[in-house]
Amino acid sequence: MDRLIRTAPTGGGGVVAAPSARLWFRPGVHFVCLGADAVLLDVPGDGYHCLADGAALCRRLAEGAPAPIDDTIRALVSAGLVGPEPRPAPTVPPALPTRSAIHERRPFDLLRDPPAALTAVAHVRAARRGAGLSSYLSWADRPPRNDPPATLEAAQRFWSLMPYLPIEGECLVRSALLMRFLAALGLKAEWVFGVRLCPFMAHCWVQVDGVCLNDDVERLAAYTPIMVR
Repeated sequence: MDRLIRTAPTGGGGVVAAPSARLWFRPGVHFVCLGADAVLLDVPGDGYHCLADGAALCRRLAEGAPAPIDDTIRALVSAGLVGPEPRPAPTVPPALPTRSAIHERRPFDLLRDPPAALTAVAHVRAARRGAGLSSYLSWADRPPRNDPPATLEAAQRFWSLMPYLPIEGECLVRSALLMRFLAALGLKAEWVFGVRLCPFMAHCWVQVDGVCLNDDVERLAAYTPIMVR
């Protein structure tokens, strides 16, 4: 705790208040408030953390407001989730999509789509050998081209091609494949990560302009976005 910026204001009657610290979330740590509780996504550490009654604390940390140094703060510092250096505000995740594209498939383009899909497979296989979520996100920088109609059409073609690809996996792999396929075609999309409580579950999907490209919107209704790439 030596690096914390501590304060110890005095209260009335000369009583010394509990020491506090001005702290911020570390780069790569994202949070979302779910009622009075909070969930943290630690991308570098490849894990989620649930904080009961932690919503108010997370808001203070996001703003860099002084927070009392208690067991929770000590645990967050020890885990490398917060520190004394400010950071730029992360991108705010979009609202949940209202439409799904997975049931609107198109024939794939035999000349363009298979090479892009095989490039995606190679990248995802390499990511599987890497260090957790960070290895998937390391190449997730979005191309500059923003063409939602073209992105939607490409995703519809991708799902016609998907049964022929030599790879399987759950939401992370499916979303990574689609993101990398779109990137190979120079197209931009949003890779959204969401969480829920009671029971805790995490999920991810790809969307553009309110359209989910690889899942049913009814399934996503239970999740609250925590991060977007």
